[in-house]
Amino acid sequence: MDRRTRVVAITVTTNDGRWLDDCLATLTASRIDERTDLDVILVDNASVDRGADLVESRFPKVQVIRSPSNDGFAGANNRGMREALARGADYVFLVNPDTRTPPDLVARLVDFMRAWPSYGIIGPLQYVYTADGSPTEELNIWSRNALDAGESHIFAADRLGRPSPAVPPEGRAPRTLEHAYVQGSALFCRTVVLRQVGLFDPAYHTYYEESDLCRRARWVGWRVALLLDLGIQHVGEGGTHASLYRRRHMLRNKYYFLFTDPEWGWYLIGRLVARWFRADLAGRGAAPAETRAGALSDTARGALWLVARSFRMVRRRRAHAALRIRGVRPVDR
Repeated sequence: MDRRTRVVAITVTTNDGRWLDDCLATLTASRIDERTDLDVILVDNASVDRGADLVESRFPKVQVIRSPSNDGFAGANNRGMREALARGADYVFLVNPDTRTPPDLVARLVDFMRAWPSYGIIGPLQYVYTADGSPTEELNIWSRNALDAGESHIFAADRLGRPSPAVPPEGRAPRTLEHAYVQGSALFCRTVVLRQVGLFDPAYHTYYEESDLCRRARWVGWRVALLLDLGIQHVGEGGTHASLYRRRHMLRNKYYFLFTDPEWGWYLIGRLVARWFRADLAGRGAAPAETRAGALSDTARGALWLVARSFRMVRRRRAHAALRIRGVRPVDR
């Protein structure tokens, strides 16, 4: 008898109760084959909106894990992924609360992984979240930007000539795009990848943690790709995260991501940091500030955060270098 396939879907909520009914109703209604089991976990990130109570009453088969503190997207998903690993899951599917999952999506993701064993992390394209739940072929802004960027380096817009992270076309599955990363709002990952490279780095809290996971997966030889024929509805920015929170985390985390990448030499890092720092001080960074005072404050806050984690960044950079060379698993904390 063939071994059954176990998929654990993980949704993190931080006061996102208004989205959970549609999210979990569509996710738990997924049509899967007779060889597959689907478990759903909700990780409540110290919410105060009682969304977890609603889930326990409306979706009794969904396991609710309540975190006593807000551990961000990274820390909360790590809680869920540790539970998935303990259950012996073959795959984890990270799904944001502001999504609707088509009934055949999980099955098609599993089928793809069975057919293409060289892929470690995959994800669907993302479509606009319709008010009435009706299907749509209109891509949301993240997917439009991903398709525009194609298979370029994550910092290609900074014009430093960095090579694409995509691997050669030999052995590539059709209708795939090896984008720099799969967004964590709909990320499907083999658990063997997590056992090899570790979970999310909790230092990110939110933003860039999935980019970091995807680069680690590639360093040990896995393909990472978007599947162009699959999709999920996702609200995205403006739906679940406040702009101030996003700006501050995007600002600091891009530096942390860069400093912990052993593929970058210190000369190129210095050039890019100088460019970013000038743009951030002027409020023209990746997440622009509304006022000059806000830009100065957020940049100073980010710099202090980085200084406080300088030793951690050194350790992560060394662990990442070892991972690239020997496939050594870095510590999670």
